[in-house]
Amino acid sequence: MKRLLLIAALAAFAAALAAFRPYDQGARSKAAWMTVSAIKTGQEYYLEVAQDGQAIMREETSKSLITRRGSIKPQLIKDFFREIENSEIINSQNIKRSKMVFYRGDLLRVSAYISGELTRTEAPLNNFGEAFSYAFSEVRKAVAVLPQETAVNSFLRAEPVEGEELDSFRAKAEAGREVKNIETEDLKKVKPLLAAIKEPYRLVPIENPGALKELQDFISSRQLYGLRALFYVPSTRGTYKCQLLDVQRKQAVAPAPQKGPTRKPAAAEKTKEKTKR
Repeated sequence: MKRLLLIAALAAFAAALAAFRPYDQGARSKAAWMTVSAIKTGQEYYLEVAQDGQAIMREETSKSLITRRGSIKPQLIKDFFREIENSEIINSQNIKRSKMVFYRGDLLRVSAYISGELTRTEAPLNNFGEAFSYAFSEVRKAVAVLPQETAVNSFLRAEPVEGEELDSFRAKAEAGREVKNIETEDLKKVKPLLAAIKEPYRLVPIENPGALKELQDFISSRQLYGLRALFYVPSTRGTYKCQLLDVQRKQAVAPAPQKGPTRKPAAAEKTKEKTKR
């Protein structure tokens, strides 16, 4: 009897642990982020949605930069995720880049978790099918009316560096010094950086100036190749090109007018001359 009670207690304890386990993989499996590029104009925008209704859109042109962030109806996202999971292009293990000969429409690059695995697909938007395009457009319309984001300091994005670009980076970065790979344990000290590396191409919010300073201090202390807003991270997880992106366009501060020597008004000078006479 005691043994049965012990087994029951252990089972209940295991169930409690499962219930309070951090919601990490499940949250990632229901998030998708993408960029849509117009081949004719070269302009693009970023769109991100999560199953809980949270969404981000960042759109930059030569004249403006607008970032929107907030919640949309979960049903819209549910419909969109269903189309992602049913998409033949995204689910294909062989075709990740669809041919674009003579294509001049919108190009979609989408990252999503399929069966727990993060995939990256690049193809013309119209190749995803009518149902996918409809669900996508409904999500985009809902996000496009969200309020503009002003609280977040900036975004951090990491892109894997491979092939010729990796060879070029090594040739430049290793000139005159040794480039060591950074261990994951060290990356954990800067949470936004590790988050960006774990999920390439996703915009990771840098929530406040303190988080930005922590990242910049890490860049300086590690003497990472590049600049503070565009730098490379060689790590045991691979090499990544990281970029800090503005949330809104920063207005240039006009220089203060220079103060010249103070002169008395002309009328006052004439009055003084008459008094002397």
